Amino acid sequence: MNSIHLTDEMLQAYLLKEIHDDSIVTHLTVCSTCKDRVEEYRFLIDSVQKIETETFSFNVTALAMNNIMRYAKRKSKKQELTFWGLLIFLLIAISSFSIPFIPRILAIFYSQSILTILLVIGTGLVVLLFLVADITRQYKTKKDKIFKNNLQPIL
Repeated sequence: MNSIHLTDEMLQAYLLKEIHDDSIVTHLTVCSTCKDRVEEYRFLIDSVQKIETETFSFNVTALAMNNIMRYAKRKSKKQELTFWGLLIFLLIAISSFSIPFIPRILAIFYSQSILTILLVIGTGLVVLLFLVADITRQYKTKKDKIFKNNLQPIL
Protein backbone atom coordinates (compact mmCIF):
# COMPACT_ATOMS: atom_id res chain seq x y z
CA MET A 1 0.00 0.00 0.00
CA ASN A 2 1.16 3.51 -0.83
CA SER A 3 1.77 5.81 2.14
CA ILE A 4 1.14 9.03 0.13
CA HIS A 5 -2.55 9.61 -0.53
CA LEU A 6 -4.21 11.80 -3.11
CA THR A 7 -5.68 15.09 -1.92
CA ASP A 8 -9.42 15.66 -1.77
CA GLU A 9 -9.14 18.28 -4.50
CA MET A 10 -7.40 15.81 -6.82
CA LEU A 11 -9.99 13.10 -6.17
CA GLN A 12 -12.90 15.49 -6.76
CA ALA A 13 -11.32 16.87 -9.94
CA TYR A 14 -10.78 13.28 -11.16
CA LEU A 15 -14.43 12.40 -10.48
CA LEU A 16 -15.69 15.55 -12.17
CA LYS A 17 -13.39 14.80 -15.13
CA GLU A 18 -11.55 18.08 -14.74
CA ILE A 19 -8.17 16.32 -14.84
CA HIS A 20 -7.10 13.19 -16.72
CA ASP A 21 -3.98 11.72 -15.21
CA ASP A 22 -2.91 8.08 -15.53
CA SER A 23 -1.00 8.28 -12.26
CA ILE A 24 -4.30 8.88 -10.42
CA VAL A 25 -5.84 5.78 -11.99
CA THR A 26 -2.75 3.77 -11.13
CA HIS A 27 -2.78 5.04 -7.56
CA LEU A 28 -6.48 4.18 -7.17
CA THR A 29 -5.86 0.59 -8.25
CA VAL A 30 -3.21 0.25 -5.55
CA CYS A 31 -4.51 2.37 -2.67
CA SER A 32 -7.75 1.17 -1.06
CA THR A 33 -8.04 4.28 1.16
CA CYS A 34 -8.13 6.62 -1.82
CA LYS A 35 -10.43 4.25 -3.68
CA ASP A 36 -12.90 4.33 -0.74
CA ARG A 37 -12.75 8.14 -0.64
CA VAL A 38 -13.46 8.26 -4.40
CA GLU A 39 -16.50 6.04 -3.89
CA GLU A 40 -17.72 8.29 -1.08
CA TYR A 41 -17.32 11.36 -3.29
CA ARG A 42 -19.04 9.56 -6.19
CA PHE A 43 -21.99 8.71 -3.91
CA LEU A 44 -22.12 12.31 -2.68
CA ILE A 45 -22.01 13.78 -6.21
CA ASP A 46 -24.71 11.36 -7.41
CA SER A 47 -26.89 12.25 -4.43
CA VAL A 48 -26.49 15.98 -5.04
CA GLN A 49 -27.33 15.58 -8.73
CA LYS A 50 -30.54 13.70 -7.84
CA ILE A 51 -31.86 16.62 -5.80
CA GLU A 52 -34.63 18.38 -7.70
CA THR A 53 -34.54 22.14 -7.90
CA GLU A 54 -37.19 24.11 -6.07
CA THR A 55 -39.82 25.73 -8.24
CA PHE A 56 -41.82 28.72 -7.18
CA SER A 57 -45.44 29.32 -8.09
CA PHE A 58 -44.60 32.98 -8.66
CA ASN A 59 -42.00 34.99 -10.56
CA VAL A 60 -39.32 35.96 -8.04
CA THR A 61 -37.62 38.38 -10.44
CA ALA A 62 -40.86 40.25 -11.10
CA LEU A 63 -41.62 40.54 -7.39
CA ALA A 64 -38.13 41.81 -6.58
CA MET A 65 -38.14 44.29 -9.46
CA ASN A 66 -41.62 45.58 -8.50
CA ASN A 67 -40.37 46.20 -4.95
CA ILE A 68 -37.27 47.94 -6.28
CA MET A 69 -39.34 50.11 -8.62
CA ARG A 70 -41.81 51.01 -5.85
CA TYR A 71 -38.91 52.01 -3.58
CA ALA A 72 -37.26 54.01 -6.38
CA LYS A 73 -40.52 55.87 -7.13
CA ARG A 74 -41.02 56.70 -3.47
CA LYS A 75 -37.43 57.87 -3.15
CA SER A 76 -37.53 59.87 -6.38
CA LYS A 77 -40.80 61.56 -5.31
CA LYS A 78 -39.18 62.62 -2.03
CA GLN A 79 -36.08 63.84 -3.87
CA GLU A 80 -38.23 65.73 -6.37
CA LEU A 81 -40.15 67.51 -3.60
CA THR A 82 -36.89 68.37 -1.85
CA PHE A 83 -35.41 69.68 -5.11
CA TRP A 84 -38.39 71.89 -5.92
CA GLY A 85 -38.61 73.19 -2.35
CA LEU A 86 -34.92 74.10 -2.36
CA LEU A 87 -35.21 75.69 -5.80
CA ILE A 88 -38.18 77.85 -4.76
CA PHE A 89 -36.36 78.87 -1.58
CA LEU A 90 -33.25 79.86 -3.56
CA LEU A 91 -35.29 81.83 -6.10
CA ILE A 92 -37.06 83.73 -3.34
CA ALA A 93 -33.77 84.40 -1.53
CA ILE A 94 -32.00 85.57 -4.69
CA SER A 95 -34.97 87.68 -5.72
CA SER A 96 -35.17 89.37 -2.34
CA PHE A 97 -31.46 90.26 -2.43
CA SER A 98 -31.58 91.42 -6.05
CA ILE A 99 -34.63 93.73 -5.83
CA PRO A 100 -32.50 96.86 -5.16
CA PHE A 101 -30.35 96.11 -8.25
CA ILE A 102 -33.16 95.50 -10.75
CA PRO A 103 -33.45 99.17 -11.90
CA ARG A 104 -29.68 99.31 -12.61
CA ILE A 105 -29.77 96.02 -14.56
CA LEU A 106 -32.74 97.18 -16.63
CA ALA A 107 -30.96 100.48 -17.33
CA ILE A 108 -28.07 98.54 -18.87
CA PHE A 109 -30.43 96.69 -21.20
CA TYR A 110 -32.33 99.87 -22.16
CA SER A 111 -29.12 101.64 -23.10
CA GLN A 112 -28.08 98.86 -25.53
CA SER A 113 -29.36 98.33 -29.04
CA ILE A 114 -32.09 95.78 -29.76
CA LEU A 115 -29.52 93.61 -31.55
CA THR A 116 -27.40 93.30 -28.39
CA ILE A 117 -30.43 92.42 -26.29
CA LEU A 118 -31.49 89.74 -28.79
CA LEU A 119 -27.94 88.35 -28.82
CA VAL A 120 -27.89 88.06 -25.01
CA ILE A 121 -31.34 86.44 -24.89
CA GLY A 122 -30.50 84.09 -27.78
CA THR A 123 -27.25 83.01 -26.14
CA GLY A 124 -29.09 82.30 -22.89
CA LEU A 125 -31.69 80.19 -24.71
CA VAL A 126 -29.03 78.19 -26.58
CA VAL A 127 -27.16 77.48 -23.34
CA LEU A 128 -30.45 76.39 -21.73
CA LEU A 129 -31.20 74.06 -24.66
CA PHE A 130 -27.74 72.46 -24.42
CA LEU A 131 -28.20 71.93 -20.69
CA VAL A 132 -31.59 70.29 -21.19
CA ALA A 133 -30.19 68.07 -23.97
CA ASP A 134 -27.29 67.01 -21.73
CA ILE A 135 -29.59 66.20 -18.82
CA THR A 136 -31.81 64.13 -21.14
CA ARG A 137 -28.80 62.23 -22.53
CA GLN A 138 -27.52 61.45 -19.03
CA TYR A 139 -30.97 60.25 -17.98
CA LYS A 140 -31.21 57.88 -20.97
CA THR A 141 -27.70 56.54 -20.31
CA LYS A 142 -28.51 55.79 -16.67
CA LYS A 143 -31.83 54.20 -17.61
CA ASP A 144 -30.11 51.97 -20.19
CA LYS A 145 -27.51 50.87 -17.61
CA ILE A 146 -30.21 50.00 -15.08
CA PHE A 147 -32.34 48.00 -17.50
CA LYS A 148 -29.62 46.52 -19.73
CA ASN A 149 -30.30 43.01 -18.37
CA ASN A 150 -34.03 43.30 -19.14
CA LEU A 151 -34.98 43.10 -15.48
CA GLN A 152 -37.98 45.31 -16.01
CA PRO A 153 -40.94 44.70 -13.74
CA ILE A 154 -44.04 42.95 -14.99
CA LEU A 155 -47.01 45.23 -14.38
